[in-house]
Amino acid sequence: MQIGAGAVIQPNVKIWPSKEVDEGATVSSSIIWGSQGRRVLFGRHGVTGLVNIEITPEFCAKLGAAFGATLPRSSTVTINRDAHYTPRMLKRAIVAGLPSAGVNVCDLQNVPIPVARYYTYATHAAGGIHVRLSPYDNRVIEIKFFDERGLDITPATERKIENTFFREDFRRAYLDEIGRISYGEDIERTYTDAFIKALRSDALEALGRSMHLVVDYANASASAFLSPILRRYHVDAVELNVNLDERMVFQVPAQFEAAMQRLAQITPVVGAHLGARLDTGGERLYIVDDTGARLHPLKALAAVTALAMRANGGGTVAVPVTAPRAFEEIAARYAGRIVRTKAAVSALMQTAAQHPDLLLLGDGTGIYMFPGFFPMADGMFALLKLMELLTVTETRLSEVIAELPPYYMFQTRTPCRWEAKGKVMRLLNEQYAERSTNHIDGIKIELGNEWVLILPDPDGPFFQVIAEGATDEQARILVEKYSGLVTSLQ
Repeated sequence: MQIGAGAVIQPNVKIWPSKEVDEGATVSSSIIWGSQGRRVLFGRHGVTGLVNIEITPEFCAKLGAAFGATLPRSSTVTINRDAHYTPRMLKRAIVAGLPSAGVNVCDLQNVPIPVARYYTYATHAAGGIHVRLSPYDNRVIEIKFFDERGLDITPATERKIENTFFREDFRRAYLDEIGRISYGEDIERTYTDAFIKALRSDALEALGRSMHLVVDYANASASAFLSPILRRYHVDAVELNVNLDERMVFQVPAQFEAAMQRLAQITPVVGAHLGARLDTGGERLYIVDDTGARLHPLKALAAVTALAMRANGGGTVAVPVTAPRAFEEIAARYAGRIVRTKAAVSALMQTAAQHPDLLLLGDGTGIYMFPGFFPMADGMFALLKLMELLTVTETRLSEVIAELPPYYMFQTRTPCRWEAKGKVMRLLNEQYAERSTNHIDGIKIELGNEWVLILPDPDGPFFQVIAEGATDEQARILVEKYSGLVTSLQ
């Protein structure tokens, strides 16, 4: 069995083998076969759980029926998976549940997440589902749900699905109302046409003459979509890990580090202007500059922000409250503006959908969104957009990096019981009411040229404590101080 951090098991409670108790859950009754210590279905990454222990085919069939019950009869839901064999099994169980509620299924088989999102929107589907192996734990499955726009469903929709699931109040279709199952048509063309239309035609034509690229596809499905675009515009590209390999869907940190180190070594040797690696879902982009320097995702976001504002003569970029003040300094250079958002990727996505005039949104972990194309995280489009910006501004990425203002960040994760989170937030609000004027997300304490953000973790019994200081050492000291404060207030 697995007991999550911060979980409380009451006296005389029995937990059968192969059970999992969520982080911070309080278990007051025995968990036997067929029971789960789940507080809710949805977390930050959708519905997650251990393969064939928490997330079983029976569970997925019920989940599909619950989602279908929240949608109109005869509507269509797209469904997609990654290359691994376990998502294939569970996806087929979800496919069985949806038609039972009178909902049609459009099976996209195995495409990158951005492609699935855009296809859901373009075909006017009522929603979408993506099933994948967790990039953080190969024992865990993640099931993501999209709305009719291809964006993450709202918390209100999540609650509707949960209520239907736990009450088992499934809508059963009559014989002639049972949903039909079909396969997606023209997926690549639908996505690629919109992709190319969102880029500058003059820059695209110049890519073949001005850009040399090294790209690592991480043995995932992004190669089937991005590689033809690069060939279409005659981009001189060295392509790594092109072939689909289900064994490489999950990679331990050592494998990722080795791949990035190899990319950093190859890029300057072949004289490339840029090295890039996509994650297995096609959402995140990791960058190496022309000198072979590996860029931290936050620094890469700062560089793309500077390039976007330089190419557009200003404009507005959205970053989360966790990003340093260097972004405001970059914006001031180009008469641009920075908008702050909540830290969650779903919040960035909603902001992108509401403000299509934004140049760029990013979270500093490899996520880039360009609302001019579509309000979603798309590593493939971000790579072509970066190449476009470098071409238009006629500069090298290393030169942009050298001009970025310095910043010093540090962060840690501080344990806190679920029951104590509300109390800690209330006490911090009272104690720092005058210094905390930014209430976008968590509690941000302004300390002159420095700041500390205390952010409750939405999925676990923790607080994220993030600080920007005048030096690396000062940032670390601030984090230690306020982490200790969080512990003392519990």
